[in-house]
Amino acid sequence: MVYVRVVGLSRGGRKIEYVNIPIPRPLYERLAKALEGSGYRSPTEYIIFLIRKNLPDLEAKDVERRLRALGYLP
Repeated sequence: MVYVRVVGLSRGGRKIEYVNIPIPRPLYERLAKALEGSGYRSPTEYIIFLIRKNLPDLEAKDVERRLRALGYLP
């Protein structure tokens, strides 16, 4: 497993606390190789991009599920 850790500041200069996420080394290495020349500085940067891109959809599905459970949606 590879523990991805990034330390830095937000664009606004505020300190951001990060967590480590274990990723199987072969997967991390495949991703690093696939990202060569892509413009992403690291697999971590790409993973953060994917999470930010997909999280709103996941959150919307969760809200929809809750509204259905409460009877507000068919």
